[in-house]
Amino acid sequence: MPAPGANDRPIVIKRVKKVAAGHHGGAWKVAYADFVTAMMAFFMLLWLIANPDKQRLKGLAAYFSPTISDTSPSTPVMGTSEGAGGQARRSSNDSSRANGTPTSEAATSGAARGGTADVPDTSMRVLASELQIALDAVPQDQARKNVAIEPERAGMRITLMDTDKQSMFRPGTAELNPFARALLAKTAAKLAQAGGQIAIEGHTDATGGGQSDANWQLSGARALAARQAMIASGMTPDRFAEVVAMGGTRPVFPDQPDRAENRRITIVLKAEAPSLPTDSSFKF
Repeated sequence: MPAPGANDRPIVIKRVKKVAAGHHGGAWKVAYADFVTAMMAFFMLLWLIANPDKQRLKGLAAYFSPTISDTSPSTPVMGTSEGAGGQARRSSNDSSRANGTPTSEAATSGAARGGTADVPDTSMRVLASELQIALDAVPQDQARKNVAIEPERAGMRITLMDTDKQSMFRPGTAELNPFARALLAKTAAKLAQAGGQIAIEGHTDATGGGQSDANWQLSGARALAARQAMIASGMTPDRFAEVVAMGGTRPVFPDQPDRAENRRITIVLKAEAPSLPTDSSFKF
């Protein structure tokens, strides 16, 4: 019989603690979703490129074509984008004539239909802004402005018009008043900094008939008077390409032919060379 305490060894109980597998995060799901989205966009792009429908491709190109919309002038002028012959007529972009209240042509034409985007040159828009600030400094009737400036791709149109409270000429004559001379002096100072040829259009109201000899003669004499005033303000004579008499054939308000705004001088600046291409739409 073994001696007491000979086999008394300590009993060790081992307890194994089971730990469940750790939870994986969901970041992989986000990455996978991004991958699937990118692949879908890639295959859609391949499908669009392989699509033989040229009209659909042209519409897609027009959607991504750059369009810049300028703010309409404070007194919009309708119907004055046509009138000067030669260079000034070729710079016109408005082929429609509205009736009733005047409207201004949008800065871009045809881009939404997949055509040519007529975006004004950046230098023309900057010059138009500077000229507007300079002309606004000339004291005038605040209720209705005498000035409308429209930058275009081919240049810029500056319209100086009468209002019912402020005229530019002595009634029935081609004699400029001090107000008109101040406007033309500011205009000449700004346009002297830009290149390009200048055309001047003279317009009268339709008193006595838009096609009357008196209106044709008066509109031509007023256009010449504006040219002489600009030359006296520092503009060189070689800058002027055309002086055009329009009579009363291009009223701002066709349904109100005797309205004061129909009596106006339009100065058309033809830019030397646009910085943007003629057609900014995509080609396929």
